[in-house]
Amino acid sequence: MLEEAITFELIRRIQREEQRVPKLTKLPENFYQNVSSYLQQKRRMEEKEERKTALEVKNIERLIEDIFNRRERKILNQALISARTNIPPENLTDEEKVFFEVLINAIKERRVNILNTVLQAMEKEELASLIIFKEDVPEFVGSDLKTYGPFKKGDIAKLPEGNMKILLERGIAEEFKVPK
Repeated sequence: MLEEAITFELIRRIQREEQRVPKLTKLPENFYQNVSSYLQQKRRMEEKEERKTALEVKNIERLIEDIFNRRERKILNQALISARTNIPPENLTDEEKVFFEVLINAIKERRVNILNTVLQAMEKEELASLIIFKEDVPEFVGSDLKTYGPFKKGDIAKLPEGNMKILLERGIAEEFKVPK
């Protein structure tokens, strides 16, 4: 979008569009800088013309804050989506691109550090704790105080670590390996 003269009507139109559309809308070039200049100009006029201009300045400030808040929320949502799908957002201003990059890097780092670690630990735990019974075993209470069994020869089960070790040591069961 070409650089467009900032007016109250333009700001209001952008605010309505941000309110109506779930995605980020395209803003004029240098929107935030131009709005800042426009507001400064209006504030200087406010000193001379007072009431009407003061009301207009308050309305402009309210609209700009609403636009900013809506876009901020959309950028946060888009960062989550982009971290999961690698689909880049559209219509970011230069200032918003910096914010988006910080968010996406933080989200991706968090996903790697926490989610992948948890999933890998769960995967290792699940594979290591499966056993196959070599003989029939009656019902028993496990170390976690849950009831397990009865098991028949050839049954596969996931048991608490302590119970699994006892059954393996006694030769009653063997570790069940899942081929990859």
